[in-house]
Amino acid sequence: MRVLKPLFVLTALCLAFQARAYVDLAPTLAKIISDSQSIQLIEVAQFDLQKHSLSLKPVRALKGALDKTVIQHDVAAPGGTSVPPAIQQWAEPGARGVLFNSRATQLVCLGEGWYAVRSTNSMTWKLGSDRTELPLAYYGSVSRLVEGIARMLAGQDAILTTVQHGVDDAASFDVALNRAGMPGLIRVQRIRANMGMPASVMSVSANPAYLIGKGRVGEEDLPTLLAQLKGGDPTERAEAAEELGELGRKANSAEQLMTELLRDMSPRVRFFSASALLRINGKNAAAVEVLATGLTDGEATVRRDAAQATGRCGEGAAPLIDKLGLLLKDGSEATRVSALQAIELLGALAASVAPAVVPLLDNTNTCIEAADALGRIGPRARPVPKRLVEMLRSGDSAMQWASLRAMAQIGGKEAHPAVDFIVVRLPSATDIEGYNMMIYLALLGPDAADAIAVTQTRVIRHPVIPTATRWAMTTNCYPWQMASTSRTGAGGNARLGRDYSTPMYEAYIRELGERLRPLALRLAQEIRDGKVTDIPVWGYRLLNCAPEESVNKLTPCLSDSNIVMRERAAVALGYMGESAYAARDQVARAAQQAPTEQERHLLEWCLREITQ
Repeated sequence: MRVLKPLFVLTALCLAFQARAYVDLAPTLAKIISDSQSIQLIEVAQFDLQKHSLSLKPVRALKGALDKTVIQHDVAAPGGTSVPPAIQQWAEPGARGVLFNSRATQLVCLGEGWYAVRSTNSMTWKLGSDRTELPLAYYGSVSRLVEGIARMLAGQDAILTTVQHGVDDAASFDVALNRAGMPGLIRVQRIRANMGMPASVMSVSANPAYLIGKGRVGEEDLPTLLAQLKGGDPTERAEAAEELGELGRKANSAEQLMTELLRDMSPRVRFFSASALLRINGKNAAAVEVLATGLTDGEATVRRDAAQATGRCGEGAAPLIDKLGLLLKDGSEATRVSALQAIELLGALAASVAPAVVPLLDNTNTCIEAADALGRIGPRARPVPKRLVEMLRSGDSAMQWASLRAMAQIGGKEAHPAVDFIVVRLPSATDIEGYNMMIYLALLGPDAADAIAVTQTRVIRHPVIPTATRWAMTTNCYPWQMASTSRTGAGGNARLGRDYSTPMYEAYIRELGERLRPLALRLAQEIRDGKVTDIPVWGYRLLNCAPEESVNKLTPCLSDSNIVMRERAAVALGYMGESAYAARDQVARAAQQAPTEQERHLLEWCLREITQ
């Protein structure tokens, strides 16, 4: 569901060894298929938000016979009358999903979300409790799910996507920061699924028999996606364009075809083709124009689709931010929510519209999304709005957690009420709450220094996170120097059998981002000067917290007369990866002029790393 309780950050997504019980509760898709008496592709026939009534029309039988009877769901949240935003955003007439039917319950996969309903004495099914573990079974496009189910039932393998829960995800912040409903931010993985796979995702995680790799698609999917772009189904064309966008520059071969789709009859196809083009090349005037026109269309549904696609454009969305901000005052509440969700995806890039987000904190229907949008904008949304502090003190649990994670990401002295809240609550917090609070303290950094004492007395059952959090709250040394002082979780623990330190510190570096800029600049200078040695591979990623300045400091070293200086710069730029893309020409030129074959190989490796 879109509005997720931080309490559900059960560490299957973060602390695999601690959260076996939660992962054991998460079924694989094979288990869901086996437990279903019938499976149908469904379409939304009608949705009444006021009556929270959703009518679904069966379209195609995937398992069992097709029953054409319209299905009625009461989608009011249990104990209330509000409809979860995930359902609101999806439930447009014609929207598709997959319904898994058993005797007493039905599961509906919206593609990037799930909900469950339970049977009643009437013909209407009522919304049940959140099934927050189901994205571990499947998280992706509806068309890919439909195709996958067909292959699995035919005894074949299907390549499917799930929320990432393999070995490399031990340090994920994604769910702790409410990102499961933010496609493009929540990390996914590709698995090889079949009906013979285990019933629990715990048995699939990191198993090479099932785990293929990170991301929604790989380069090997290009032929299939290109074929789908030419298909007759507009939903499949839109989804194929969206997935090609995930590949970035690797999808260059699809540019011409997607450029033609900018004139497609379907608005969604046009918008998601435009979004993909902007992710592939960063700049495309025709794509920007298509989205700009959509954001000002007279139809609310068209504006919503355009907003959703704009949110996935990455830096290519920069010319569209002002128009996206205008939608925050749109007459359609659903459109306002779509605009907020787009801003969540764009983060700091949308900082200019932060003042327009703040008034939406006053509306109970938009305050969660507004808080998450401001949190994603981060430090550039400072100062923390007073309304977030009011939400923290409201007594409403959902509002409190939303404001807490927003204040943690925004930071600054005005966010100190979040520190006070954590100091009071952490000693008696549950394990999951305690984990979340550690994440929030890390994001608050030195401004939360007066909470260090409570982090030392509150036991968190993880070998790295307490130390990593205290490092983030001081940042007075490099993270690998802190890691070396607590080797319990580093380098492979005999009891745990794996290295927890590396992925955790990598996650902290990634998430703290520009907050670590001073430390990143110090590292770049000390690499130049030869004052820092024994940097682990992951340690170089600290330079990505100040990428432009780091590249500017290191690139001139490629032409230095001292070979050691040249090699240090090449290694550092290579390990920065795509963040060092601006140095590609200088690296290529240095490779051509390399005096030895060994140095040329090093520079060619560096070039591959920054351009892949």
